[in-house]
Amino acid sequence: MFLKMNCKRFAAFGLLAASSILLHQAVAAEPATADLTLQQAAKRVLQQHPQLQVFDWRLKAASGQQQLAELTPGYELGVQADNAFGTGDMSGVKSLEVTVSLSSVIELGDKRQARMAVSSANQGLLLAQRQAASLDLLGELTQRFVTVLTLQQKTALAAQTVSMTEQALTLVTQRVQRGAAPEAEQLRAKVAFKQAQLQHGLLQTELDSSKLALVSLWGAEQADFNQVSGDLFQLAQSPSFQTLYQQVLATPTVEVFAARQRLRDAELTLAQSQSAGDVRWQIGAMRSQESRDFGLVAGVSVPLFSKQRNQGAITAAQAESQAEQFEKETALLDLRARLYQAWQTHRYSSMAVKDMQRDILPVLEQALQQTEDAYRRGRYGYAEWISARQALQDAQLELVNAASTALSNQVLIEQLAGVALAASPLAIKTPTQLITTESGSSK
Repeated sequence: MFLKMNCKRFAAFGLLAASSILLHQAVAAEPATADLTLQQAAKRVLQQHPQLQVFDWRLKAASGQQQLAELTPGYELGVQADNAFGTGDMSGVKSLEVTVSLSSVIELGDKRQARMAVSSANQGLLLAQRQAASLDLLGELTQRFVTVLTLQQKTALAAQTVSMTEQALTLVTQRVQRGAAPEAEQLRAKVAFKQAQLQHGLLQTELDSSKLALVSLWGAEQADFNQVSGDLFQLAQSPSFQTLYQQVLATPTVEVFAARQRLRDAELTLAQSQSAGDVRWQIGAMRSQESRDFGLVAGVSVPLFSKQRNQGAITAAQAESQAEQFEKETALLDLRARLYQAWQTHRYSSMAVKDMQRDILPVLEQALQQTEDAYRRGRYGYAEWISARQALQDAQLELVNAASTALSNQVLIEQLAGVALAASPLAIKTPTQLITTESGSSK
């Protein structure tokens, strides 16, 4: 029941980072050359990452502890022999007295209920920790996914630069051959072409490394896809900061602290239950070898001063409970600061992306086209042409960096606040639906 309640409670957190990127297509079982979607990567992580498998075994261990906590005190069978193998009148077994008894304990103070409450709270904590760990892994996954997506875009820009510099080298070479330009321009064009090739190769290497870092989250040794599928420039608008922070209070991260507080409270109740001493009883029969008679024996024992002797355990449990509350408050302060920084950065970077797309890139593209036309007619020199081209390339790279920063912080906001800032148009499973499915299959 607790697991079912947790799954429903955390269902609102499912979109997380998957909704940050609008995926182009969903494929059920692609060959090795297909694109990788974020949902496919999320499913692999949730199924194969060892950190989540550890929680499965810990939950099994907690289930065993629950069974132990539910046990009532057992019974003991005792046999006692007196007055045997002595000296004189007690030599041999002629004076032997044998007592057979049955004994047990009557627990007072609701100790069994307290033990069961501690065990249940411990299972609840493990479930909350597993949910938080799952979302943390999905957040890390999406950050690496965004890194691959960013490097794909940068590599594409680098390939475009290689093509542009190659065309420029051809044009400059033609002008030099006609005597319309000095040979130095051809040499500079050759260097620019070579530098563009080197930069493209460097970015391709970084892209391969980022793919490996991505697939390592589910234990793969090499990427089985050509590229990841997503739109780097599909950004969402974030709500007000106060709205987001209110969502933080219901996230699995905060739920972990609530679960820990419930565990500490249950431990305090258990410690308080120990103040009531248990009653040990014993009943049996005694037989005398000498008189051949039987007799009933019974006994009851109660520990003295149990409450005073248990006061230290109660004090310790109370201190742990209070400390847990301050740890939660400290964590909330840290979460608030991280959320605010991500929120501000996302807003600024998103506005920068829109401004560059609307006001800067079109102007630079137009300026480059006019400058190239003027160079062909001999009105501008090679330096003006290269300057216009470099300005456009720098702006394109700045646009990619701004979009990457905005998307990365969008992912962080969704991870911290547990809400999706944008919805995926595809009717496929989101990461939280995957979490719920995996949790249900592990019961």
